[in-house]
Amino acid sequence: MVNSSNDPDILKWLSIANRYTRIALDRDLQPYRLNASMYYDILRIHEQPRLTQDKLIKLTYLNPSNVTRAVNQLVNLGYVRKRQSKTDKRVYELSLTKRGEAIYPDIVAIRQHVADQLLTDIPADQHDELVTQIRQLALRAVANETPDQAE
Repeated sequence: MVNSSNDPDILKWLSIANRYTRIALDRDLQPYRLNASMYYDILRIHEQPRLTQDKLIKLTYLNPSNVTRAVNQLVNLGYVRKRQSKTDKRVYELSLTKRGEAIYPDIVAIRQHVADQLLTDIPADQHDELVTQIRQLALRAVANETPDQAE
């Protein structure tokens, strides 16, 4: 039997880390009526004004219907504006409203707070390497599931 303090089951531990990180994000984002599935969209839209919904789908590696649902919720909450492209009527461009821009710094702070809590026991000089390794795992998982979307 494997000692639980040294359990090598990476899938188990990634799942647990994901689940409890989402719980923490959901709790901290609640005053904004946001959740862990929506905050990331605000960050990306702020960084790339007039981001298309298709590009957001590629950035998130999520099912298009999930992204559409989240974007529509953000529009309904008054954080995101969705406009049909003037050059291509099939494309929707996303931008933050004034209300969305106003909460952006809070969202960044919440994300940093949750990340800091998660990394408390990891030496600061190892943070970048850990993120690099987790990113590689995630991209490998994406590539194995949907080879055409991996970047």
